[in-house]
Amino acid sequence: MMAERARQEEAAHAALDLAKKLGCDDASVISALSNGNQVRFANNSITLVNSVRDITLDVYLAQSRKRIVGSSYNPTEKGIARFVESLFLSLRALPESEDYVPLPTGPFAYKPQHANYDPAVEDAPFVEFAKEAIDSALSSGAVRASGSVNSDVTHLYMVTSGNAKGSDRSSQILLNVRAFADDNSSGQGLSCSSYLSEFHPGKAGSKAGEHAKKALNSKPLAEGDYNVIFTPTVVANILPVASEASAFAIETGNSFLAEKLGQKVAVPQLNVEDRGVYEHGLGGRVFDDEGVPTGSNQILQEGVFKTMLHNSTTAKKFGKDRSTGNAGILSPQPNTIVFSAGDSTLEEMVRDIRNGLFVTNNWYTRYQNIRAGEYSTVPRDAAFKIEAGELKEPVTGFRLSDSIPRQLLNIELLGREREWIKWWEVSTPTLAPAMMIRGVRVTRAVGS
Repeated sequence: MMAERARQEEAAHAALDLAKKLGCDDASVISALSNGNQVRFANNSITLVNSVRDITLDVYLAQSRKRIVGSSYNPTEKGIARFVESLFLSLRALPESEDYVPLPTGPFAYKPQHANYDPAVEDAPFVEFAKEAIDSALSSGAVRASGSVNSDVTHLYMVTSGNAKGSDRSSQILLNVRAFADDNSSGQGLSCSSYLSEFHPGKAGSKAGEHAKKALNSKPLAEGDYNVIFTPTVVANILPVASEASAFAIETGNSFLAEKLGQKVAVPQLNVEDRGVYEHGLGGRVFDDEGVPTGSNQILQEGVFKTMLHNSTTAKKFGKDRSTGNAGILSPQPNTIVFSAGDSTLEEMVRDIRNGLFVTNNWYTRYQNIRAGEYSTVPRDAAFKIEAGELKEPVTGFRLSDSIPRQLLNIELLGREREWIKWWEVSTPTLAPAMMIRGVRVTRAVGS
């Protein structure tokens, strides 16, 4: 491991030294040494066990107001030279950027480092975790289960021409299990953590199996407006407040938050924060792609849009004196997303609804008008009708069609408990509660 770390740092310095030798005005190099494990399972059986160790080199170059970024995987000494030289030749062919801003000048102090790193993740019994998820799903009423366990332990090393240098390490282990009681009745369970002690495959499998069993004999749902309870899994997907607070998204007109800074956009009980590292949370990093320390940015405070996310370029364009520590050199992005908790249990949310729905999962979220935040999404897995404060029959064959701005202003209840969410529908680690939202529009799904 020490030899690999040394090779990783040498690769970063070699790329930076060559960029300077070629005459670049700016250069940033981030080397990621990753140890990943994956176990896939389908129809109650393990189908794949795989381990991969990689070094990834992400390089940013700037010269004469021209800018470019590129990536190389597992580069050799000669490969690094070819990669940087090729990137530089491509850079020279580009037009000048009106938005060019020099990289910030360090050195910087990065704290806390290695906050979300657990060495036990690297050698965890991944196959046993997959079997535990399967067995728990079956014992809870499912007849088959499929999914994956993925882990990653990453060491980052960063150097820039602006005299920034730093390292960080993180770990994560993610389980996604989907259980079936028959071909049309399914449930999903997630367990996402940086720490082995907080990873619970049995609990996730049981949840998936229970929902699958309850979803048997589902009925079509009539169109109309419903008060809907969304699980944290769905909230993390349909309310992308942090990503749309990116100054790049706002500037390009691809955000419902455009021209709303300082305005009320949500109910007062909702706060949304970007954290560089949420200590004892999931993921995150202590520096961004420009070498700027990450920190805490209050995006929504008591329902008011308070903070755009910036890199150095967008900060200058919007008249700010500094980046928020969210580079993406080309486009600012959140690091980890934290929704505030409320004071309601799931049972209390259900009791509060006379005519509504409980939606446990979704996919195929598509925008009809991204500037207005108008979208539709298809419920996936178990969903249930709520009548007179009780969960009733399972329902299917419908689509949710709504707008994010309307939903943010119609949040009725926030869940007391929050869960870390990350899977292929939610790429940025998100700590989210369940929510009850009033008046969500339900339409018939195509073909139902």
